[in-house]
Amino acid sequence: MEVPYTICFCRCGDLVLMLLRTRPPNMGLWNGLGGKISPGETPLQSIRREVFEEAGIDLRETERVRFGGAVRWAAGVDPTGPSTGMHAFVADLRPGSAREGARETPEGLLSWKTLDWVCDPENGAVVSNIPRFLPDLIQSDRPMEYRCEYDGEKLVGLSVGPL
Repeated sequence: MEVPYTICFCRCGDLVLMLLRTRPPNMGLWNGLGGKISPGETPLQSIRREVFEEAGIDLRETERVRFGGAVRWAAGVDPTGPSTGMHAFVADLRPGSAREGARETPEGLLSWKTLDWVCDPENGAVVSNIPRFLPDLIQSDRPMEYRCEYDGEKLVGLSVGPL
């Protein structure tokens, strides 16, 4: 099955830009920015478009955008369709790029959160797999595959290996 989605974690120091989603999937949870790859787009083109649409950030003006790998799950886990994963990116923004406060967007509420808060495995406000894969995604210097195991809607495991 093709990986039709992208996700990006925009960082500024120890802060990461998160979106409190107002629609499925993951409605009511904090998530990275991203979405569906449009026909003819590469994953990088898709994430540049999605981050600009959702946050007004031009990733071509950042210090660095890095492909971190793929986050995958079994067919049937995504309630919105047949998706089995997403291409994951990390964008390092220039110092001073983080804005205080939250901002409403058509996709939800954008807010800068501390990396410790986002990666806390006990934080039920964040999409459940993010605290499990994001620390390694940020620190790894090569693209990895993050395979999420679910029992129903509950994340029960994560395995990490090279792409």
